[in-house]
Amino acid sequence: MELQDLKKIGLTQGEIKIYSALLDLGESTRTELAKKSGISPSKIYDVANRLLEKGIISSVKKNNILHFSAANPETIKDFLDQKEQEIQKEKKLVNDMLPTLIAKYTKTEESADVEVFYGWDGMKTVFRDIANTLSKDDENYIFGASQGQNTKQSDNFFTWYYNLVNEKKYKQKIIFNENVKGNKDRTAHFYKKPHEVRYLHQDTFTEINLYKNTVLFVILLTKPIIIRIKNTEAADSFKKFFDSIWKIAKP
Repeated sequence: MELQDLKKIGLTQGEIKIYSALLDLGESTRTELAKKSGISPSKIYDVANRLLEKGIISSVKKNNILHFSAANPETIKDFLDQKEQEIQKEKKLVNDMLPTLIAKYTKTEESADVEVFYGWDGMKTVFRDIANTLSKDDENYIFGASQGQNTKQSDNFFTWYYNLVNEKKYKQKIIFNENVKGNKDRTAHFYKKPHEVRYLHQDTFTEINLYKNTVLFVILLTKPIIIRIKNTEAADSFKKFFDSIWKIAKP
């Protein structure tokens, strides 16, 4: 193994140069170390002190002159053991802090979380999140559901998504555009309990999807565009809008 590999355990280039020089020279003074290692004499003590703290070298003063020596290489294992203990302490510290950090992150996320996704891969990302977020007792509300510009691809996509819904068993209430009524590939799923379906005379490619604290604007173009907003007030507002539209929509 090359001494340069010691970088992987946290030694700097300067520390490696001094350690390598001490392995070659044995006990050495600052002047000798500077010549052998190529480290400036003014920096030798600074770098050497870091190695002393790690226990990888030792020092002794003779006639008021400081001499340095490489410690037994076995001490490198002790250094790694100490690092491991420190990492465990840091992990515990982070675990203790997580509830506070998550609470602050959630608060920030709630205030302004707007994302845009593109294409059918973006659709999969967003709709897979719906399925991962909702459980059996939850509900998903959709209105303005359309054929899409590419009806066949839309049908294939939603067939994939309906399988996820069936696995999670959450309820969906959907308001389709009237012209989707004859498309069994898209509508048959919603005639099974616990889902509910209605229709409204409109023609738009933009679907609004609500779940939990999330609002989706799904524009079913040939290359779909999805805007996802995570905000409780926005979701509550659109839920009221959905409820008003549901009352005038027809089975």
